[in-house]
Amino acid sequence: MIATIPSKPDLLVVGAGFAGLLASALFLKSGRSVHLAEKLPMLGGRLSPERRDGFVLGAGFAFGDAGFWRAAADHLGLSSATLPVPEGRAMVYGTKGWGDAEDLPLWEEWLSRNCSEFPVGGMLGITETLLAYCQSQPNFSFSLETPVTEIHIEQGLARKVTLGSKKEIEPGEVYWCADYKGLLEVLKGEAVPAPGPERVSWLKKFVKSPSQPGVVLEFAHKNRLGDFTETLLLPFSATEKEKHYLVGAISSNRDPSLAPPGKSLSSWVLALSEEEWGDNHETMKKIRSARRLMEKAFPHFEQTLLFDRVLVLESTVSPLGKKKGERKGLLPNLHIGADWAMPMGATWEGVSAALLE
Repeated sequence: MIATIPSKPDLLVVGAGFAGLLASALFLKSGRSVHLAEKLPMLGGRLSPERRDGFVLGAGFAFGDAGFWRAAADHLGLSSATLPVPEGRAMVYGTKGWGDAEDLPLWEEWLSRNCSEFPVGGMLGITETLLAYCQSQPNFSFSLETPVTEIHIEQGLARKVTLGSKKEIEPGEVYWCADYKGLLEVLKGEAVPAPGPERVSWLKKFVKSPSQPGVVLEFAHKNRLGDFTETLLLPFSATEKEKHYLVGAISSNRDPSLAPPGKSLSSWVLALSEEEWGDNHETMKKIRSARRLMEKAFPHFEQTLLFDRVLVLESTVSPLGKKKGERKGLLPNLHIGADWAMPMGATWEGVSAALLE
C-alpha cells in the first residue's frame, strides 16, 4: 500500500513498530509533519499483532511492567493506558508444583521482574492507540510495503531518501526505528564506508544492545488454563555452568479482553543461541521440547489448544550485555530510534525512556 507521500516532510520515520509509532506521535505533538514508512503490509513490528477468532495475538511477552506505556500515554494525553496486575511476581515449576522463583539466571531474572500494570489490549492495544492518535493529526501520513531502499548522504546530511523502487523524497530529518541490517544496506553517498566489514565496524559504534534471538509462542486455549497472574518459568535445560527456563504468562489473566470469555491466551519466550538461530532443525527441537514441558506443567495442555502461533525472531529483548554510553545520531539529521541503539537495553522501556527525553 502506497499512500500519498509528501515530497518534503519535516520528518521521515522508518519502521512502524512501537518505536516508530511512538516517535511519530511525539513529533506530531511537537507540531512537525511526519511520514511513517513500513516495509511490511501491516503495522506493529516484530510481534505482528493481530486479532484472530476473538483472541488478541502479539499481546507482548507479558513480562515486566507497563509503566513505560502509561508514561508515554500520559505525555500524549491518551487514556486507557494500563490495567493493574494484583500479583506480578514470578513462579517456577518444579517437582512439587509451582513455587517461588529463586536464583534465576540473569536473562530470566530480568524477564521475571514484578509486574504491577499491563497495557490494555497488549501490544495491539498500544499499536492501535498510537496509530489513532497519529491519524488524528493533520500533518501525518503513512505507507505500508514501502521499504527504504536508499538514504543518500551529501555534505554530511541525509539529503534524499528513496521509498520502494522509485519514490524519492527530501525529509528534513530521518528517524530510523527499524532493524540494524536494513540500515547497513541503504546508506549511500559521501562519508559512508564501503559495504562490507568497514561499514559494519562503523555502524557497530552505535549498537548499544546486541540482538537476542528467540522464539515467541502464543497459544489460544478453549478453557481457562489457570488463575496465575505471575510470570511463569519452566526449567528447560541445565548444565554445570548454567540453567535456562521457558518464560511465559497467561496473558488473558492480566487483560481479560485478550481472549473470549472462558478461554485463555498464553504467551511464552525462549532464547536461542546464535548457532540455534541459524539452524531450523535445532530451533524446531527446542520448540518441541518447550511443548513437552507445558504438557507436564499443565495437564492435558495440548487438548486445550484451539490454535497456536510461532514467531522465530532475530531480536526478542536484550536487556543484558548492553554497552554503556550516550545514544548518538549517525548524522545531524539522521537519528536512530531503534531498540538496539538504546543505552538502557533493547526493551520497550529503554525505547520509551529515550524517546520521551
